[in-house]
Amino acid sequence: MTKLSVFQHKLADLRHDLKTPIGHILGYSEMLQEELEEEPWEEFQVDLVNVHSSGDKLLALIEDNLAATKSSVHDIDIPSVQFQLRMQLNHITGYCELLQDLAEDEKRVELIGDLNNIIQASTVFAEIVENKLSIHYLETVTELEKVKQEYDQSTEKTKNTDFSEKTSATTNMTETDDIAVSTMGEGGIILVVDDNPTNLDLLSRRLKRQGYHPITVDSGQAALDYLADNIVDLVLLDLVMPQMSGTEVLTIIRHNPKLRNLPVIILSAHDDMDIIVKCVLLGADDYLFKPYNPILLKARLAATLEKYRLRQNQVPRLEVFISSPGDVIPERKVIRGIINVLNVELADRVRLVPVFWEDEPLLASDTFQAQIHPAKNSDIYLGIFWSRLGSPLPDSITREDGSLYDSGSEYEYEDAYYGYKNNGKPEILVYRKMSEAFVSLADRDNVMAAIAQFEKVDSFIERWFIDPEDGSYSGAYHCFEQLEYFEEMVYKHLKKLVLQQLETNH
Repeated sequence: MTKLSVFQHKLADLRHDLKTPIGHILGYSEMLQEELEEEPWEEFQVDLVNVHSSGDKLLALIEDNLAATKSSVHDIDIPSVQFQLRMQLNHITGYCELLQDLAEDEKRVELIGDLNNIIQASTVFAEIVENKLSIHYLETVTELEKVKQEYDQSTEKTKNTDFSEKTSATTNMTETDDIAVSTMGEGGIILVVDDNPTNLDLLSRRLKRQGYHPITVDSGQAALDYLADNIVDLVLLDLVMPQMSGTEVLTIIRHNPKLRNLPVIILSAHDDMDIIVKCVLLGADDYLFKPYNPILLKARLAATLEKYRLRQNQVPRLEVFISSPGDVIPERKVIRGIINVLNVELADRVRLVPVFWEDEPLLASDTFQAQIHPAKNSDIYLGIFWSRLGSPLPDSITREDGSLYDSGSEYEYEDAYYGYKNNGKPEILVYRKMSEAFVSLADRDNVMAAIAQFEKVDSFIERWFIDPEDGSYSGAYHCFEQLEYFEEMVYKHLKKLVLQQLETNH
């Protein structure tokens, strides 16, 4: 490595370090400006604009005097640059002290916290100017160089790396039911990864104001741990972090079959074009410079999510109808989680659309069955039965021969069954829970009702799955006792069935 390249990389590191607190100064001043939009306060806003203007001037001074075009330390008039930077910094701290006095006089305590954040960022900036804007620092390998070295080794490294070791080998799908998966026009869940707590605070607040749901973590490994158990729409990933860099996290994501389609935008104050190109080659969807422009951030997020969702809409859609009485709610949650996971894992091939009765806006003016998507019109029917068959239907809902259904679950199964017989779909998966159901003996009527329901389930299974002549199985269903086994089984079955349907339809 030549002396020239050492200088250039050290200069890139210095620009990164200086731009980080400038981003905090600009970000918090923008937050304060937005807070005052509804209740304008001219005296306060005038000085706040001056703070932001001085932050912009700091950024311009860095771009002009510490540009990547500088080939040696002798191209930089260090004392002059230090003086100009400190002058703008004095303006910022001076205006902030005046603004603090104003806020205290008017008892606007909600504004003081962000003013303190600006002053703290100014202090950090001053320390960097003092300690790093020097001949000794600029000529003496850097965090950026480590990132470049990691990338240069990544091609060879990925050949021999089991990336599943970095993340959970099997996703804990039982926990994903509570995750709000976004839909078009309703924002999205964004994982923000940055080791700087101020960056996390600013970005999460900005994202909330733009209508997104931010989740923040402070390291690459924490990001991978979170992604192992949760569904997100996009990752905002810092490039330079300790222990595990952004490029390493990105490489692991792109080599994990369950995450490889997840949109990732790199955020960094580094402006080295080689690094940007290499991030794109590793699979980054976009690259944003810090300090970021809020309007540009919003536009890039919207464009990346829109592209991802359009890609999802271009793949085939398979509807999965989930049928069961209300005694297997944990199992229904597991299925929702499995579908979420498969939608990430198979994002470039298929989109599974679950049909849950609890997701429908059921009106009091009509029956459940009249308002639920018919099971026969779905691609896959998935039924779960345990201790009860369900509540009886109104007399207006009958079979063609006029006989009544024992319950809505029976109605949905028969609808799916005859749909398959007549039209070849939906494919039917049935699961029966075999663990004991406990009923309080305090109420005799409840005990008798529970016994009656259990007998109805037995009768239903015998009618549809047992040959009355020889007692053999005329249809297949799957038994389970433990929720964990049910989860593993349904994940395997549903994934295999979906892939089979894709092959058949292809």
